Amino acid sequence: MRRPYDAYSTPAWCVHRLLEAVDLPSGRWLEPAVGEGAIVRAVNQARPDIQWTTCDIRPEVGAQHTLDFVAFGALASIADEAPWDVVITNPPYSQAALFVAQAWQVGRIVVMLLRLGWLSSARRAAMLRSRMPSVYVLPDRPSFTGNGSAPGDLAWMVWGLDEVPTIRLLATTPYEERRRCLVSI
Repeated sequence: MRRPYDAYSTPAWCVHRLLEAVDLPSGRWLEPAVGEGAIVRAVNQARPDIQWTTCDIRPEVGAQHTLDFVAFGALASIADEAPWDVVITNPPYSQAALFVAQAWQVGRIVVMLLRLGWLSSARRAAMLRSRMPSVYVLPDRPSFTGNGSAPGDLAWMVWGLDEVPTIRLLATTPYEERRRCLVSI
């Protein structure tokens, strides 16, 4: 059974592997589906140079902005803060294409944690042909629930790096580090 709003916290080690491999700029970052703040906390552990804006559809999570990031007109309420240097999130899978499209409107660099199979869709083919991301594959499958690993291979997909899109395999994460992240979920 799926969790409401597809609310699955991203383990810190997944974010750390991304930050080790990708030179993302400092400055103003947006987390448009912040949930419990797992990505923000993980970035802050590695980077003291980020100024965050956070959004979520659920008011109870305490984000700076309560809004449905992909709803028509939602960006109007935060448009005066755009553009952000980086937009980063683990979007609800069923709405990932909408999150990507909205993020392109407000961010210089867009970073999404998605299933690798997200790239193989006829519905998204035209979108991806127009703007292909660089793909950073996690060789270890994370657990978002503490009850086993994710049901597919995951990758950070990054648009806007001023490079020819590439595919890279990120560093493996020792079991003990992955296990520590499960305890904090």
